[in-house]
Amino acid sequence: MDVQTGGRPFRVVITGGPCAGKTEVWRFLAQALPGGVPVAEAATQLILAGRSEESLGLEKFQLAVYERQLAIEKEGEGRGLLLLCDRGLSDGLAYFPDLFGSLGVSEEEALKRYALIIQVEVIRDPETYSLHFGNNPARHEEHERALALENRIKEIYGRHPAHFFLPGSLEEKKQEALRLVRERVAALRPDLLASADQA
Repeated sequence: MDVQTGGRPFRVVITGGPCAGKTEVWRFLAQALPGGVPVAEAATQLILAGRSEESLGLEKFQLAVYERQLAIEKEGEGRGLLLLCDRGLSDGLAYFPDLFGSLGVSEEEALKRYALIIQVEVIRDPETYSLHFGNNPARHEEHERALALENRIKEIYGRHPAHFFLPGSLEEKKQEALRLVRERVAALRPDLLASADQA
């Protein structure tokens, strides 16, 4: 699979199951790489706007997430070429496996949009998970469901040649994610890393 390089946007996906710390890692990367363009999570935007799975139904909600994701990635391209995405298009498959079939989209083509996939591990301890779970109004999955989603996301993105799964503490996840982004960009698009460091 040839992932996108060259003069096109260099898209990095930060993903993971519920309460894995992915949004904290995403925010950290946006601060650590000033030239990076943060692309917020589409699903959370829709949920907080009152367009949830409960109100729309599973299929309509995931279709709306897909369209929103495309739109915010496109908007991000107007601000720079190093896009830091809180989830990617393929995340919807973990929740609605028939998503791409409904859209007539190739799973391989969707994966090729991204140069790097960083998946962070869900909190392993159920009690600690519950504490984090209660602090996020957009999350409603129980711990067992979160672990199942994590495995599904790993299966989906594991087909990408630059998929990395990060266990450990939140701080360890942040530092390893930063190392991976810098390493991948330095290898494929050093011009973007230079721009980020000079911003």
